[in-house]
Amino acid sequence: MYTFSIAAALLLVTSAVYAEPPLTAARYATQLGVGMDVDWARTERGIREFDPLVVRDFAAHGIRHVRIRVAGEPTEARLIHLRKLVEACERYGVIPVISFQADEYKNDPQPANEREVINWWIAVAHYFGNSSPQLGFDLIYEPADRLDHNLVSLNRVYEKTVKVIHDINAQRMIFIAPRLRAAPEDLANLKLPAHSQNYLLAEWHIFPWGPLKNNGRYPWTSGTAAEKAAIRNRINIALRWQQKTGHVSWVGGWGVGGSSRVAPTASQVAFATFMACELQQAKIPYAINADTQFYDGEEGAWRPIAEPLLKTMIAPGCEKPGEKPGHHNVKQAARDAARAMPAATSTVKSAVPSGSSVNRD
Repeated sequence: MYTFSIAAALLLVTSAVYAEPPLTAARYATQLGVGMDVDWARTERGIREFDPLVVRDFAAHGIRHVRIRVAGEPTEARLIHLRKLVEACERYGVIPVISFQADEYKNDPQPANEREVINWWIAVAHYFGNSSPQLGFDLIYEPADRLDHNLVSLNRVYEKTVKVIHDINAQRMIFIAPRLRAAPEDLANLKLPAHSQNYLLAEWHIFPWGPLKNNGRYPWTSGTAAEKAAIRNRINIALRWQQKTGHVSWVGGWGVGGSSRVAPTASQVAFATFMACELQQAKIPYAINADTQFYDGEEGAWRPIAEPLLKTMIAPGCEKPGEKPGHHNVKQAARDAARAMPAATSTVKSAVPSGSSVNRD
């Protein structure tokens, strides 16, 4: 009996040493890695075309999380579909993040619509309960419109929603985003709920086209010093906020302007490389916007013409200290994109009868 007690005690000590540490927001952020915004629960087409094997394809490409955009009421059918998506993610090791569009509230942040947002998340939180510990809740998809001028309402919704969700599951990971379409400059105006640090992350947005505005667009030209400085400045704003508050953050979506039917240009590949490298060097996880640009849900396959750009956004060839600008991996990605164009063009032509058109976006 004495010998058995010693053995049991040693087993307990060993188990304690090798036990998985508790999941905190900081650890969760490191697990997010590179992800992708998806419409699997937002559009009729996305819902219809979803197949669990899509998640397998995403995981095989290095996608470690998906931001599942959702619109509409939390009906039983929608909740069941969300469960299907979450279970597929768990099966293939991809972290699911549910992101609510909250369009009515963004357009009219009156008390009744505030309550609708809170009730939406109460329904979703109860439905998942304490299951799926890696499932994250992104409370409002890029707050904008009239919320730009109603910070009081936005912070009030966050405070109340975080409280009710954590009353249901105290360890649920929650993302809150600042106004102005989640501008990092406005992170400082978020009112962080008390005792939220271990389970609350900030979501912010970064240039979808390029860093400097020109004629209403944000083009990346040649990667000038000013363009690079604009990107680094926005990332540094988020890093300073993280350091000051002790919270961590996530870029909920960024993309490179272009079409899924046209090969990316060398400048687009360079922009994607620089942006991805800067975010990865800052250790800020990010999601790529969006799935329909890179994946054909109807065919169940990656779009060949866009795949070189996607690979660059996931695993860029970053310059190392002492290397000259214009690392060869950037040029190689551009060459890969150029080679993909003829093959992709012929694929599209062969799949489309004469006189018809393709519109997959």
